[in-house]
Amino acid sequence: MSSSSQSLQFTDSESHERAPIKKVHIGHEPEIGQIQQEIEYDNKRIDQKQKNTVTAKDYYNQQLKNTETHRRISKLYYLRNFQNWVKAVLINEYSKKCNQNKLCFKLLNVFEMGCGKGGDMYKWSKAGTGLWFGIDISSESLKEAERRHKTQKEDKKKQIQKIYLMETKADSDSTLFRSRLPQDIYFDFVSMQFMANLLFSSEQAVENMFENMTCRLTNQGIVLMTITDSNVLVKKMREFTTKDIEGNYVYSRNQYFSIKFDSLQFSKNKPFGQQYYFYLEDSVGFKEDNQIKYVPEYLIELQAFEQKAKEYNLEIIENLNFIDFFEKYKQKHSDLLKIMVKPPSDEWKMPMDQWEIAHLYRVVVLRHLKGQAQPKIRRHPHLTELPDSVLELDNE
Repeated sequence: MSSSSQSLQFTDSESHERAPIKKVHIGHEPEIGQIQQEIEYDNKRIDQKQKNTVTAKDYYNQQLKNTETHRRISKLYYLRNFQNWVKAVLINEYSKKCNQNKLCFKLLNVFEMGCGKGGDMYKWSKAGTGLWFGIDISSESLKEAERRHKTQKEDKKKQIQKIYLMETKADSDSTLFRSRLPQDIYFDFVSMQFMANLLFSSEQAVENMFENMTCRLTNQGIVLMTITDSNVLVKKMREFTTKDIEGNYVYSRNQYFSIKFDSLQFSKNKPFGQQYYFYLEDSVGFKEDNQIKYVPEYLIELQAFEQKAKEYNLEIIENLNFIDFFEKYKQKHSDLLKIMVKPPSDEWKMPMDQWEIAHLYRVVVLRHLKGQAQPKIRRHPHLTELPDSVLELDNE
């Protein structure tokens, strides 16, 4: 494991600025006018925060620009291609290992949590996927995934035998994935790309995430994840932060992204629900009248993540920042890099402002040490007993 994978140490140290302590004189109650002023001030801060944020679901329902044409004209062209390369390498590496070890049948069963607009469907089809099941919180993203599938299905290389889409709340008790599928459907892979940072809002939400991942994951099944790197986020905030007029800590040294924290104090006893606000051009949040609309996210404290994974019989087998992942696989997958990232020359290096954004993320791969044995898995299912909320896409 590289040095960059060391876990963020949450602390209550005095070395960082704390909110001023109010002096209260014994025997004297605060005046009514003073209390009212404090309430009004707090309400104004809450109102301002709501104006400057948008929920993840609302944002992804609005954001439908992620087309190939739009990516070509994006200022973050190389970054977005690089992120796709990381996901393609992950799928390529672990699907091959799965087949080499004879852990999987010829056609894979894949469950994608947070499938969005279905951008990774083609990557999975090239890996030999028979059944692909995608869920997402955004109904509009799922409609775009359906549209993409319909425009691509004439290309035989892009066909998966069975494709299903379902809108859901991935962190909710009431919609645990177990209850939404026939009893004998299991998956060789779970893919969860760039969304776990939305689910670390509470310990219960994290447990629901792991339950959804593992409840239909085979024995020795693999979870592929790309997540935000809390170590990098907090280090940047503590070294380069400024304060805005509302007293929030803001990182805005890069023209393409911004991070905002209410506080830089993180209790080591409360690793869940450590909220921050994130903006990344063309990907997370947006600008409106030159005002950033942030999306609320949560720090993924790595020690808490690893501990919860163990409780669900998952072992971490790869854990690298994107920069380290690139160094590990750039030679082995250099041809894929040229095809997907499209650098202008062999000596090309991604622009530093985009490289800095890549550094905000890490790859985590987990293996399931418990689960359904392979011979009992339905490989080419005709899922007639699915709930009405599931959309089956015709691939005949």
